Amino acid sequence: MKNGNAMRTLALGALMIVLAACAGGPGMKIGNTVTLCCPGDYASYRSYGVEAVTLPLFLRDYVVAQFDAAFQEKGVTRNDQRSDLVVNVAYRHVNLNPEQQTIDPFIRMESMNVELDYIAAIDITIRERTGGKVVWGGSVSRLHSVQPGEYMHSASAAAAFLETFRDVLKEYPAHGE
Repeated sequence: MKNGNAMRTLALGALMIVLAACAGGPGMKIGNTVTLCCPGDYASYRSYGVEAVTLPLFLRDYVVAQFDAAFQEKGVTRNDQRSDLVVNVAYRHVNLNPEQQTIDPFIRMESMNVELDYIAAIDITIRERTGGKVVWGGSVSRLHSVQPGEYMHSASAAAAFLETFRDVLKEYPAHGE
């Protein structure tokens, strides 16, 4: 009987570990990488403007808002008219199934009954407004498998984007450093 209780306790403990891992932070569901860091004069950068390029309309507002929140934590403020930096936020889409290369997951016909597998990536490039020197670069991406009829849950996605932008900007020097 003691071995049975010990096995159940061990199994319950393993289940708790798995559930805790699944309940991890939302940002961990989106991968990120820094492609260029820190060749600039970060102490002099006080403001930035944003150029949202090729972002699908339904993503644009909240992706930019979450980037703004994370970037402003670095001590810079947004000013699209006059700024030291320009942040380019660009969407890339990679279909993983060769037969689906022509299918746009954002414009699906109702009659299409296939699961779409793709990588959605957002590339971020920060450059000096004067001269255009690139001073930072990074990318966030997520693998998607979308069933017919599924839609994006923007509330949970927004929280995941904020966490991921904070993570990818972790090494970006804060203003004044």
